[in-house]
Amino acid sequence: MAALTLFDVTVPPFRRGMNTLKHILQKGEAYAKENGISTDDVVNWKLAEDMKPLIFQIQTASNTAKNTCVRVAKLELAALDDNEETLEDLYKRIDTTLALLENVEANHKAAFEGKEDAEVVMASRNGERKFTGQSYVQTFAIPNFYFHVTTAYGILRNHGVPIGKLDYLGA
Repeated sequence: MAALTLFDVTVPPFRRGMNTLKHILQKGEAYAKENGISTDDVVNWKLAEDMKPLIFQIQTASNTAKNTCVRVAKLELAALDDNEETLEDLYKRIDTTLALLENVEANHKAAFEGKEDAEVVMASRNGERKFTGQSYVQTFAIPNFYFHVTTAYGILRNHGVPIGKLDYLGA
């Protein structure tokens, strides 16, 4: 059995997660339409008043997927502006992220090779954080990505959207 690479544990799972977001968002849209809820309201739903809304969760999952490719594989990828305001904007953002990840898979897989010990520097509100490629993927990228996918799921579920574990798992 071949050893897992940084590519293997990031790009394919990120694609799956972005597809999950698209699926649960479609279910959220259908629920809103069936119940006379404005889709403008849906994108601003939150789990708690002091948490960021659904739109932020999807943007951040998208940014995490893209930035992992930039930071670990040192790829130059187009910036994704966090300017989405509507459900349609979010679908476009998800599709753009999926296309980006498909391009990375088709053309830049090798860029992840040998990056396990390479330095990854990430700017944050609290200053620079330094990782190795492997520690960045294991302790930041993957947990952060799934935190935001799960939070998006939780927001929709909390507002009554009939989604379940199999929707999240993509079964």
